[in-house]
Amino acid sequence: MNHLLKHNTQSLCTLPVILLLVMCIALLASCSKAPSDSNITYTERLGNTVNAKTVKPKRVEQLKLLSPSQLSKSTVTLGILQLAGLSHCKLNILISEHNNQLGKTATAAGRLKYQISFIQSAQACLNTLDKNSDIYSKILAAKTQKENHLIHYFNSMLFNEPELNRTWAGTNNELSTQAAGFSDTQQALSQLVTIKQHITSREFNKINTDSIFNALEQLNKYQFNQLLIQSARQQIAFNNSATLFVKTLNLRDICPAGKNKKTAKIVSNVFQKFFLGEIQPYQAQLTGYLEVLQPLYNQLWFKEEITSEPINGLTKTNSPNNLLNQLKNSAKNHVVWWQTFYKTCEISPI
Repeated sequence: MNHLLKHNTQSLCTLPVILLLVMCIALLASCSKAPSDSNITYTERLGNTVNAKTVKPKRVEQLKLLSPSQLSKSTVTLGILQLAGLSHCKLNILISEHNNQLGKTATAAGRLKYQISFIQSAQACLNTLDKNSDIYSKILAAKTQKENHLIHYFNSMLFNEPELNRTWAGTNNELSTQAAGFSDTQQALSQLVTIKQHITSREFNKINTDSIFNALEQLNKYQFNQLLIQSARQQIAFNNSATLFVKTLNLRDICPAGKNKKTAKIVSNVFQKFFLGEIQPYQAQLTGYLEVLQPLYNQLWFKEEITSEPINGLTKTNSPNNLLNQLKNSAKNHVVWWQTFYKTCEISPI
């Protein structure tokens, strides 16, 4: 009895300590600095030091996709008796499954998978049929029609599936400095790019239809693309506004010739602590992600029917205005001003 009482007393004593630890961890998590906070603090500290009004970053505009055009309804139909005549073909099961309630409620990704599976199964079935028969002509016509429109179904998937269309949607969240999901996102996008390449090269039998939903599952898990693109665009806006602000400053006021350089040294410390110490490492992280993913964005989205001009601009290869180059150039333009600052004020950045 005494042993139990002692054990319970110890448990009660440790309970407040555990609760305190949980509360501290939650508090630290809620107080962790977001990357945007460093940008805001950076310009505010500069403005306070030199007693100047800062420049607010431009609002990041919402990007929109364009609705895909409607395909004309297929005129190729198979009757019940004709479908029964395909009982020896895998195509028979595929068509039957598609015609049931499950097929009617299929998602855009499901419809794309069906079109591909039909094309892949059709040829084997055609090889068993009389080339002069009506059913042979109908299956061949359906196969050809689906081959010609397959890119439409692929783009419909990009437009309709949330794992893909929210790539360009705005969000109030931003990519953290300890972001997860980069490698999985790269793999998922690579799978989709491979499918698209097989479609455009008409190598339909090389397509692995299972990879469609595998890719969507990975993209849904992390929502990495949406966070990366939003964060990069926001960082570009911060860089540009910070550069506009410092360009309004008169260097002779900050470091007048023949006088002490106290203000200049404080300004330099702000630049080193916030821009070089916090903002630049985060930008390097974003740049590293984009150097890998930007080519995949280009291959998936550039100059497609559903892609608006602003998105085309952000995904265009070798363009100074694509997302990656905008990020690099906006950071470079900001650093150029500081190079002039250190040269004019004749102080060391180290």
